[in-house]
Parts: sequence; C-alpha cells; structure tokens
Amino acid sequence: MVFSRYKLLTFLACRRRFQLRYLVQQPWPDAPQADEWRLASERGLAFHKLLERHFLGLPPLPAEMGAGEDRALRQWWQRFQEQGPVVPAGQRLPELTLMVPVGRHLLTGRFDLLVLTGDGAAHIFDWKTERRPRSLAELAGDWQTRLYLALLAEGGEALLPGRGLDPAQIRLTYWFVHDPAGGVTIGYNATEHAASWAGIRALVAQIDGQLAETAAWPLTDDWGVCGRCAYQVLCGRLGVPAGEPDEVEEAWEALADEDAGAWPMLPQLP
Repeated sequence: MVFSRYKLLTFLACRRRFQLRYLVQQPWPDAPQADEWRLASERGLAFHKLLERHFLGLPPLPAEMGAGEDRALRQWWQRFQEQGPVVPAGQRLPELTLMVPVGRHLLTGRFDLLVLTGDGAAHIFDWKTERRPRSLAELAGDWQTRLYLALLAEGGEALLPGRGLDPAQIRLTYWFVHDPAGGVTIGYNATEHAASWAGIRALVAQIDGQLAETAAWPLTDDWGVCGRCAYQVLCGRLGVPAGEPDEVEEAWEALADEDAGAWPMLPQLP
C-alpha cells in the first residue's frame, strides 16, 4: 500500500473512514456543504496549477485564472507576485512526487515546489490556501511537516545519487495566500529526523497490523471529525454539524492519493 499524509491522517482521525475509503473503496458520498467544498477545492487546485506553470517558466492559462470570474484566485496570484517567498537559486522542481519504502509499504508525498541548491541543500515550499494561517508552533508539530521533512531526508539519495541529503540542509517553508508576509520556515536536523522517521514507521506498522482485521474497524470517538466526513451517512452519525470549508488541503491530498498510481516513482533505496 502507498501511504500519503492524507492516508496517515485518515487512519489517525477515524479507522472506519480509512477502511471504507481505502480498503472497501466505498464511493465517497456527497458531503455536507458540497458546493462550498467544491468551489474551495477547485480554486485551490487552480492556484497550485498556476504556480506549477509559473515555476516551469510557462504563462498562466485563462482557465487557471478562473476565466476572469474568480476574483479570489486573481487576488491570490497578485499577492504571490508582490509578496511571494524568496525562492533560492537552484534546480526548481514543482509538484514533485517522491516515494520511499517504509516496511513492506511505500510512503509518498508531493511537494508543491522543491529547490535543490548547488551546495547540497534542499528547500521545500508549500502553498497554503486555508483561511486561518497557522503559527510556527502549530506547523512544527503538524504531520505534513514531519512527513515531508522525513520523506525528503530518506529519499535524498534518489535526488542526489551518491550524495543524499543531510537533514540539517533541509528546509520547509509554508506560504499563506491570506497572510503573504507571514510565511513560516522550519529547519531540520539528524536528531529530529531519527525521531520523526521512527514515529512514521511505528504508525505504518500499526496500520499494517490493522489490515488483517476484516470486521468493521472502530469509529472515532471525536464526533467533530464526523462533521468533515461524508461517510457520516453510513455510520449512523448523520446530522453532525459540518465543518467550515476553509481548508482545501484535504481535497488536494485526496486527489493526490487517487492519482498516485500514475505518478513516476523515484528509485527505491536499498
């Protein structure tokens, strides 16, 4: 099985949801506030595609600019042009997918932008469209931060054969469309990597052990999770208030999961 951040978070949030989505492959029902989620998802995806073309040196397509109708998307693009993060010189790899083995499975992540500099350093950039930008303290403990930094440290050999990447040479910057001047950059080191990688391996092993269970997996004890899950109609929890559609990252990661089989996979490490 290929594990992404979204799959790991799904397991941590609700094991039944993981079972329904990835093992039973139950079709995803229409979620509460589906129209709002769809609009937020489409806008977020369009913004990511817009920046992908930008870092490939290509002009934006009219469709990516909302055909002149999406003021929010145009504002985001203007903010990026005027207050975007400082991107170092080097090899710029937008929307790069990296996979590395973990146990008998694979771990994957898609970087919005990865820059490999000439001095052997690597800098990840992640574009955030969420309404409430998060602080350094919040982001430092986020699973995306842990996964992306660890994944890049483990997969560095595939990117720089014969050299690999020193964890101390890896950085991750989050840039927020709703706070363009308040980007957050997080460093890394060997001690943090050892702890993060051990935690990831332990979680994957936990999921691996659960895979043998054919009965219905347990539901989450946090009913707030149900408000953001369309499977609530199948779990006897219909009517739980839906969460605000203020974060497109779930839709983006879910799309990444569905498309994972079509992505090029970098060589596995020995």
